[in-house]
Amino acid sequence: MSSTLRPLVIPLLVPLLLAAAPPQAAPAARRLEDAVPDTFTGVERVVAVGDVHGDVEALKEVLRLAKLIDDKGRWSGGKAHLVQTGDIPDRGERTREAFELLMRLEREALAAGGRVHALLGNHEVMNMLGDLRYVAPGELASFADQSPEPDASGTPRGLKGHRVAYGPQGRYGQWLRAHPAVVRVNDTLFVHGGVAPAVPAKTLAELNHWVRQDLFPGNPPGGAKDAQGPLWFRGYALGQEEDEARALDTVLQRFGAKRMVMGHTTDRDGKIRTRFGGKAVFIDTGLSTGYGRHLAALELRDGHVTALYANGRVELVAPAPAVAPAGKVSP
Repeated sequence: MSSTLRPLVIPLLVPLLLAAAPPQAAPAARRLEDAVPDTFTGVERVVAVGDVHGDVEALKEVLRLAKLIDDKGRWSGGKAHLVQTGDIPDRGERTREAFELLMRLEREALAAGGRVHALLGNHEVMNMLGDLRYVAPGELASFADQSPEPDASGTPRGLKGHRVAYGPQGRYGQWLRAHPAVVRVNDTLFVHGGVAPAVPAKTLAELNHWVRQDLFPGNPPGGAKDAQGPLWFRGYALGQEEDEARALDTVLQRFGAKRMVMGHTTDRDGKIRTRFGGKAVFIDTGLSTGYGRHLAALELRDGHVTALYANGRVELVAPAPAVAPAGKVSP
């Protein structure tokens, strides 16, 4: 073949080779036995944000407040870890946008040496299991393009697409089923509702497996629907201090932590609240517009536990002072 013909042949072959290539396989469905990372150590800065309920603009604003994203919505938090404690969907109409934002930030944070942990809340599970009591009409309609088939006559727009999207192989169902209900970052447990002492688990891996049993067919009942499971339990937020203090100490000791950070129970004054000498921290301040749009995030850094608000910072728990050796006076 002459050298003058060779350059013409290559461009002709490329599309033929691409056409002959096998189609790209769809991502494999998640399985119950898949590993779900649950423990992270050596993290310098952790920021936690509570329930979103479909308000992506409020989520963006609080992430900018915490200096985790820039003006264009890109990750700017470096090696920080963001923990979102569940309840992204329901009640607001822009749930999909909030999912997409966190999915993208997961990748960007990981590339920068940080992490985004989007935990399961009870409303994620309700949507995955077909409980649509709190799905706003516009929120449901936004999923219409996720199904190749149109909705049946007389049914709400987006019903079929929602079922596909949250299913085991759906875009958001697959993503959610890859996430834990509880993580420990440094010395802090993060969970949507709370970890009760009665949970049938001695490790976080066992606890997350128990929750995930409800999300995959063919398993015995698990902790995602259990009223005392970590997505629903409100004992530390609402229970009697004396009784719940002992329960909390038992759980913290079992899982090797010194505090627990929870969403789920909304504090209507818009402030982050602590109980039990700072061992329990409640961060559902009503972030979404439907709950008053109270912007707040929790920061854990250098032993300090700090609430971040639009009008400033409030230190909630300071590190314990160092104890001077016997016979010496600390400066």
